[in-house]
Amino acid sequence: MDWLPTIDLSHLWDLVIAQTPTPTVTPSPIVSPAKNINDIELLKSQLEFLKTTNGQLGESFNRFVAAMQFTLVVFAFLGGVVVFVFGNNLKSAKEVATQAIQQEIDNHIARLVKKEVRNVKRTLQRERVISSTTVDYYLPSSDGETNEYKLLVAREFKNVKFWNKTTIPQKFLADVCVLDLENSVDTAGKKFSELPPGDKREETAKRIIDEFIQILPQTATLVIYVAPPAIKAINNATFKGRYYAPANTAITLVGMVADAAYVAHGQNNL
Repeated sequence: MDWLPTIDLSHLWDLVIAQTPTPTVTPSPIVSPAKNINDIELLKSQLEFLKTTNGQLGESFNRFVAAMQFTLVVFAFLGGVVVFVFGNNLKSAKEVATQAIQQEIDNHIARLVKKEVRNVKRTLQRERVISSTTVDYYLPSSDGETNEYKLLVAREFKNVKFWNKTTIPQKFLADVCVLDLENSVDTAGKKFSELPPGDKREETAKRIIDEFIQILPQTATLVIYVAPPAIKAINNATFKGRYYAPANTAITLVGMVADAAYVAHGQNNL
């Protein structure tokens, strides 16, 4: 410790002072009065916006509450009506619903029955016309009853008479007259159905049709039975205002005679 007396304390203090930094003084910011005014105005506008928004939300909430109150009133009213009508008795409500459904089913069934009754009436009317129609079936040869004639008998017209060249009456009197060209046979034994298309077939058909018309009543409806090919003589013959139609198969023959019965029925009731 003999070195302490050799230290100069004055120099030591200067050294310490030199090593200590000098503090820097920072000036305080100067607040502008204009900036304070702008901040205040911004704050006031924000407060006004919040106040306006809060008022709008309050109005919306009040409208929502009013709507809910109205809905509750309506439901309460309907509930009162249900209680008044059904006396708070679900069994009564079920009975009323069952009666309404049953009534609707009864009405639907009644409409169906009425529709079916109309259909039955129309069918019976058609059958009544057929059952009241007389038919003369003429085969312009000496052969006997044909299958087509038997089909017409099975259709249950009022009366179907068979005529051929040996039994031809002086005058046909039936409502519908059938001329069977298809099954006819000439004096030489030649079947009309075997005649090739041409003048011979046309001439034979025209001659038979003209002879038949002479003994046909004016009010009778005529059906000519002949298979294809069609013959021109049907359209070229003079029917003098009579109703007529061709039939080219056994099925169409039965149908055509039935249709002719309706025509004859209408003509007789003019």
